[in-house]
Amino acid sequence: MGRWLERLKSDPTPWLQEKACPSIRYRTLTEIHGRPEDDPDVVAVRQEVYKYKPPHTISTGQNDDGTWHRSLDGFEAVNNIKGKGPGTTVQFHALLEYGWDRDHPIMWRTIQLLQAMLFEDPSIDLMELKGYCGGDASVEQWLRKRLSSKALALLCRCGLSDDPGVRHLTGPFLARVEAFYAGDPAGAMYCGEYEREIETPDGPDVEVFQKISPDAVYPDRCLMMVFAHHQGLKNDPRARAVLENVVSYMFEHPNPEKEGVFVGGKFFERDQDFGIRRLERKDYEERKLLGQLLQDLELLARCGVLESVPRAVELLEWVISLQDDEGVVQGDAFIEKTFNRVDYPYFPLEDNWRGKHKKFTDITFRLFLILSILDSDTP
Repeated sequence: MGRWLERLKSDPTPWLQEKACPSIRYRTLTEIHGRPEDDPDVVAVRQEVYKYKPPHTISTGQNDDGTWHRSLDGFEAVNNIKGKGPGTTVQFHALLEYGWDRDHPIMWRTIQLLQAMLFEDPSIDLMELKGYCGGDASVEQWLRKRLSSKALALLCRCGLSDDPGVRHLTGPFLARVEAFYAGDPAGAMYCGEYEREIETPDGPDVEVFQKISPDAVYPDRCLMMVFAHHQGLKNDPRARAVLENVVSYMFEHPNPEKEGVFVGGKFFERDQDFGIRRLERKDYEERKLLGQLLQDLELLARCGVLESVPRAVELLEWVISLQDDEGVVQGDAFIEKTFNRVDYPYFPLEDNWRGKHKKFTDITFRLFLILSILDSDTP
């Protein structure tokens, strides 16, 4: 197919360096162009990254224990007066996307918490999740296991795949995924239905959810982040074969629209949705989900599997077609109007989208990054 970066109509780097926020300019220099940290231009823009208002505001809300808003995994709209807002896993992931280094004291404080979460440490206060347990040990065990999986993904994302705790759990993680996808994952994934009554403008109605088994290894963004960022797994033939089984399941079996985990009498709607499993181009166009598509494509590219998924290649071709002659992605007609940080830690990196160029810098950078990742694996 040729080198992907050659599909750009023009190199958008000069435009991004002129128009984009510090985080995008820093990541363009380091992640796309491979400039070292001691490069004068990188040093200058890194200082801007730490002063840049959106991530700086997030950093000031961190508690002394490394959490945000006394919440491990939750999401609430920001309300500074009531001390409400996105929880720890969400805010930490956002700071990584803004380009904050793992050695920054703010980041390291949360990394220490994530390292403890890896081992399902029962001494860690479940905070906002305590109310779900209701004294049921099976619910608490499942919640701690879910937090362990997210901690593993985030530690890999920030470049700590060589962390002793991550190394210790890598073998069991890979064995669990391998065993689940070597059998009949489609048969083991679901275990019945769950009905929930809701109020609609036309009166009461019933939503039907597919129950995901609490033992399932679900193919969500969290799982894919580990394969995308764990350097040891990226170079391990066994891990590559396991990932191929996961990707085959993802795109060869139907993905119910409504699903969640049912454990200990509690029902948990699933987060970290990998929408590309069930959405077609017309869905992304009509529902304005270009941001979601770009983060899914990036994960597939980082995992080294994007080109093996025809649907992903077709959708990437569509995004490439949205460029103008300057290499800027003109995706205003298809990009989301609002974002929930739980689903969109990647967007927006710009401080606001009041000017169209700020939307365009976000999505142009993300396409540029995806193409550079694909080309980095090209012989």
